[in-house]
Amino acid sequence: MKSPKDGFQAEVLDAIDIGLIVLDEKRAIVGWNAWITSATRIGADAACGHTIDRLFPESSLRRLAVALDDAFEAGTSSLLTHSLNPYLLPLRTRAGRPMVHDVSVRPLATTRGQRCIIQIVDVTLATERERILRARQNARYGAVVDNAPDAILTLNSLGIIELANPAAHRELGYAHSELLGTPLREILEEATIWDQVWPSILAGDLFHGPLSLAALRKNGSIAHIELSASRWLSEARTYVTVILRDVSDRRAVEAELRSLNETLEERVINAIAERNLLADIVETTDAFIQVLDLECRVLAVNKASSDDFENLYGVRPKAGDDMLELLADHPLERENVKGFWARALTGETFSVIHDFDDASGNRRHYELKFNSLRDEAGQLIAAFQFGYNVTEKVLHQEQLARTEEALRQSQKMEAIGQLTGGIAHDFNNLLMGISGSIELLRRRINTGKYDETQRFMDAAATSASRAAALTHRLLAFARRQPLDIQSIDVNQLISGVEDLLRRSLGEQIVLKIDLRPDLWPTLTDANQLENALLNLAINARDAMVEGGVLSITTQNEFLPRSMKYGEEEIEAGSYTIIRVSDTGTGMAPEVAAKVFEPFFTTKPIGQGTGLGLSMIYGFAKQSHGYVRIESAVGEGTTVLIYLPRSEEVPKGAASDADEVSAGAGQSVLLVEDDSSVRLLIKEVLNELGYSCVEACDGETAMAVLESNISVDLMITDVGLPGMNGRRLAEMARGCRPQLKILFVTGYAKEAAHTEQFLQPGMGLVTKPFVLDVLAMKIRDILMKRHPANSRP
Repeated sequence: MKSPKDGFQAEVLDAIDIGLIVLDEKRAIVGWNAWITSATRIGADAACGHTIDRLFPESSLRRLAVALDDAFEAGTSSLLTHSLNPYLLPLRTRAGRPMVHDVSVRPLATTRGQRCIIQIVDVTLATERERILRARQNARYGAVVDNAPDAILTLNSLGIIELANPAAHRELGYAHSELLGTPLREILEEATIWDQVWPSILAGDLFHGPLSLAALRKNGSIAHIELSASRWLSEARTYVTVILRDVSDRRAVEAELRSLNETLEERVINAIAERNLLADIVETTDAFIQVLDLECRVLAVNKASSDDFENLYGVRPKAGDDMLELLADHPLERENVKGFWARALTGETFSVIHDFDDASGNRRHYELKFNSLRDEAGQLIAAFQFGYNVTEKVLHQEQLARTEEALRQSQKMEAIGQLTGGIAHDFNNLLMGISGSIELLRRRINTGKYDETQRFMDAAATSASRAAALTHRLLAFARRQPLDIQSIDVNQLISGVEDLLRRSLGEQIVLKIDLRPDLWPTLTDANQLENALLNLAINARDAMVEGGVLSITTQNEFLPRSMKYGEEEIEAGSYTIIRVSDTGTGMAPEVAAKVFEPFFTTKPIGQGTGLGLSMIYGFAKQSHGYVRIESAVGEGTTVLIYLPRSEEVPKGAASDADEVSAGAGQSVLLVEDDSSVRLLIKEVLNELGYSCVEACDGETAMAVLESNISVDLMITDVGLPGMNGRRLAEMARGCRPQLKILFVTGYAKEAAHTEQFLQPGMGLVTKPFVLDVLAMKIRDILMKRHPANSRP
């Protein structure tokens, strides 16, 4: 610290982690500590004896000069914050970045005479954190404000503009930098009203705006505005949001109405019988005008209003009539009109849209605007109504809404037609393979030719498996297939299907696999992930007709914040990423944007259903993951599958040597409404040594469960008629809490996530299933220990 007194005190000041500058009565620097030397790169010897503006000639120091005047002349302290004076001084952090800082100015009384101390605090990190948090919290609010048609300003507690939306710049003509830091009152033509209401707004009192004011545009023109304001707090700081609505056009109309008011008031007060020019205009306008006194008696009504009233109610109003008596035969409308005029005759200004039935019973729509009439002393003496027939406009809007709904329905039917057409094409082929194989199998058996039966059985089984795969693709697209979500080792899974992928790709395509050794465990369905990889490999093969390279890599990635990708938003978190890249023909951007749509395919007719990528998309989203695609014509395609990281250790793969163990006479209650499926499951149970009791619906099953018949396991279809399988399970656990339950389902919305659908002691198998898989599921669920206190 360079000062008149050196020694221990100077060392202490140099050790303080804020900037300190001391000025004498001539504004010359007499103190300059080590912190400010580091921030300015100016030594104390070079600084002392000079003024602040001499050291920083390029900086705008107007606010600092005012603060110094207050300190030297009035003995008051000031605080210049970064929010109002960003980068006041050209300071740098130790890392060389521009330093955001706050400056405080305080007077000092010393033996050497009047002095002033300037303290500078580095708030760069705090400002950055605040900016990030504010950006996250206010992203949606900012989008709304930025796109709002009205000018929106944020003021601090001093009434100074800190934020302004694009509409404010458009409306007022000032640049962003010109508005920020400017008191709102300076852009008002007359700030008296604003100065009167500002203290109550700042205090949080109820604001009864809007205020009618005039703002000065940068080009000197006047903008007539309505001002609304509301106070709010953030981190103990007070802010006021101000909305400025341009009402210049409406003001011109109101000026005309005020002129009309004055004419009508003159007629009422002076009882002038002759109409003047303005009255003639009112009389010939197509607007419906009525004027009523405080007792709801007609003071004036123009011809258009009289004609329309007579058409509606059969009577013609004239000056002196009681409006409520005219509507005596129409009690419902009388109450509506009474309510409107009661509001207007208390001084309220408002608009309503109301429906009336004319003499023919046709519904007519009116926009009614009410205003009050006052005498020269400001006393309320009457009210008037402007009405407009907006029936045609309302009917047009209703017709537009019907047309839009018809268009949406048409689009929906087109999508359904596309969907059913695709399903019918594939399923007809698959059903032909199943039915044809069975028919040929029956003929061979009838003729005793058993040597060829295996071939036809294999063909039928293959078609059935393909039909099941197509069903699962459809369910994946709809996000409704039951997933068996578990912690798995993706590297192990990819290595396990490597041979299958190489056989699928053929000899012309080179498969390169690069697996990260320390890959995180992944939470997903192993079977669906294998299907996704196979689909991607087949798509890549078809895109590399003359050969190429297919690369599969894995990686870990932590996203500290959400990431926008097209219309998708990938949430923050830890992900395992599987990247599948090919060197094929690639796709144009407009094609790549549609690849996840169902039945969209670039392949020739008959060579692809277009469900592969939509299935992968549905599977990833259902696994709480995401899919990205990157492609360019002639440069190949890359698909990235984001799957959530698992905190559990992956389960080991089942050994091929595992055998289905036979039962030991356990009793199984089988509940299935389809007789063919019930027959198959029963035969499997009998072959495995289980005792089987059959039921075709939930009611029959409950009769068994409420009897004394021993039941060790209940196997039930989820989609039973009447009482569904999930409800049956709840009732079964009610009377037999220890009962183990295996669900069988082909489609169940509730079973989309097994961790939510299943309770302890329950399992699930999906139709169609291999009978050995069913046997393994039965064995596994019977071997598991069911907690004694478990209840569904």
